[in-house]
Amino acid sequence: MEGIENPKRRYRAVRVSSEEAFDRIDAPWAAIEGNPWRFPYAPAARAQVCADFHTGGLWVRLEAVERRNDMRAEVRKTNGRVWEDSCLEFFLNPMPEAGLGYLNFEANSLGVMLFGVHNGRMDGQVTDIDESAFRMRVFYEYLPENRLRWTLRYFVPFAYIRRWFDSFEPVPDMRITGNFYKCGDLCPEEHYLTWSPIDYPQPSFHRPECFGEILL
Repeated sequence: MEGIENPKRRYRAVRVSSEEAFDRIDAPWAAIEGNPWRFPYAPAARAQVCADFHTGGLWVRLEAVERRNDMRAEVRKTNGRVWEDSCLEFFLNPMPEAGLGYLNFEANSLGVMLFGVHNGRMDGQVTDIDESAFRMRVFYEYLPENRLRWTLRYFVPFAYIRRWFDSFEPVPDMRITGNFYKCGDLCPEEHYLTWSPIDYPQPSFHRPECFGEILL
């Protein structure tokens, strides 16, 4: 694929010590604005990650602003085909020095999540999961011109990461890699946006070699 001009991205996660602190903090945003496959519809989207070594996990906030007529919200079952709806996604490789294994968290505007694991032993979706541990919350703000700002806020426990990457030991300033995405395969306006650029001929978010750097 030609036309990739930007290098892999780099993001430094702010540290917090509680859920309440994350909800109050004004952390830097990562813009999900890369459009490597040049689809005409490109809604504004962005992401935040904070490291919480006290609670033991990563706080994630993903946000998009879309025309309501361009949205789709049909999937209501965990691990359903949420990527076909208006969807925001966070993929992460907790141990990039050990290889290209990764976890993927995908959710539609209803807060319905898909939990994926790709670690060399498993390549698929997690079915035995306590979703309450992820503390998913969804917020809506209705804007002029029939637009909607929708925000996902959730928690990724370090214990969950360690379940799939048993040598994972989170410490301040450690480097992980990942990417943030906005998509909607069956939305009225199909689209695929990324934070860190992807060099691949057709839409594919499962490209860990293209993940950007996230410092905890």
